[in-house]
Amino acid sequence: MEIKEEKKEPQKGVQDESQKGPQENPMVKKRWFGRGIYGSKDVPIRLLDGFIGIVIVAIVAMTAYFAVNGGFYVTFDSRGGSEVESQKLRHGSLVSEPETPVRPGYTFEGWYLESNEEAGWNFAVDKIEGDLTLVAKWAPAQIMVKFDRNGGIFDDGEQPDFKMVTFGETYGELPVPYKEGSEFLGWYYSGSEITENTQVTMNGEHVLTAEWN
Repeated sequence: MEIKEEKKEPQKGVQDESQKGPQENPMVKKRWFGRGIYGSKDVPIRLLDGFIGIVIVAIVAMTAYFAVNGGFYVTFDSRGGSEVESQKLRHGSLVSEPETPVRPGYTFEGWYLESNEEAGWNFAVDKIEGDLTLVAKWAPAQIMVKFDRNGGIFDDGEQPDFKMVTFGETYGELPVPYKEGSEFLGWYYSGSEITENTQVTMNGEHVLTAEWN
C-alpha cells in the first residue's frame, strides 16, 4: 500500500526560511547608506559629510575674510573745506575724529549727519551701524578790521581803532576820521574803496587806510 506524503502549504505572510537571504549581523553598523536628515532615499553618507565639511570650511573662511576686509565706509563731506579722508570701519566701531578741515573765511562748528544736519556726531559715543556720510557745518568767521587814520583823528576820541565784521556780510557803519585842513575821501584797501555796503571778502585780519585830499 503506497503512502502519499502530504505537502504542507506555507502559511500566508510567513516566509519560508529557505527563501530568506543572508542574515545581517546586527552588531555591524551601517556606515555607507542611511536616511534620517538626508531624506527619504538612501544617500552615501560619506559624500554628504564631505560636502557639509566643505560648506562649513567655506563659511568660516568667508567670515574670517569679511572680518578682516569687510566693514562700512564713513565719508566726510567738508562742504567747501579742505579734503578729509574717508574711513572703513567694522559694525559697532567708533569713528576716529579727523583733523579739522579748513575753509577760508569760516569757522568750523563740527560734523553732522547728512541725513539729519541738526544731529551732531559725537566721536566719543556714536558708533557705526552702516555706511554713512558726515557733513561739516560752518559759520562765517568774525574778522578784525583795523583803521589806519593816516594822520587823522576821531572827533569824539572814543571810537576804537578796529571793529569786528562778519565774512560774507557788509562792513556796516564805518567811523569817519577828521584831519585839519584835509577832506576825508574814504577808507581804502589795496587801492579799492571800502564803504559800509562793501561785502567782506577778506578772510583774515586786515587794515583800512584813510585817504585824504
